[in-house]
Amino acid sequence: MNDKATGKPGEKKCDICSFGPPDWQYKCKKCRNVFVMPAPKGPSEEKNRKCPKCGSAEIERTDLVKSEACPPGG
Repeated sequence: MNDKATGKPGEKKCDICSFGPPDWQYKCKKCRNVFVMPAPKGPSEEKNRKCPKCGSAEIERTDLVKSEACPPGG
């Protein structure tokens, strides 16, 4: 499978824009900050994520959002 935009074999596309992997939206359970981060490369990377505002590791994934890499209208 090739990515249409980059032509890289095996590159995964997001369901939202079919361009690249989506960003993930998180919400901090401690300070209620909502923030976006690129999709993690694996479970261990996600496990180490923290709220950028308060530093708490008590975060939950809430949604998928378009990646900054997505072209406008993509």
